[in-house]
Amino acid sequence: NLQLGTAGGIPRVLDLGQCNDAVGAVQVALALQKALGVDSVNDLPISYAISWLEQKAVAVLLSLLHLGVRNIHLGPALPAFVTPNVLKVLVDSFGLAPVTTPEADFAGIVQAKANA
Repeated sequence: NLQLGTAGGIPRVLDLGQCNDAVGAVQVALALQKALGVDSVNDLPISYAISWLEQKAVAVLLSLLHLGVRNIHLGPALPAFVTPNVLKVLVDSFGLAPVTTPEADFAGIVQAKANA
């Protein structure tokens, strides 16, 4: 029950459902991109955290990467196919990061967005 506050009356953290509901998160991001007139969803102060609990999360992750979404957090544990070499490619090419603790992840996301 972390109290993470609001930004302009909108909660700073929104749960948009399970991994198979990622299309809704993409639609929200695309609508915000259009409404705010930014070039990319990656220009928005948005971070995505995908819970790896089932194999379908791989399809969701690949779909988001194909759409150009960067800086996705993945957890609670990385899938078995994510070897150290694969993780390096995902981190270097797409900004993917394994989740740690809620407090550390949130602080890192806020810091990264502040530096963007």
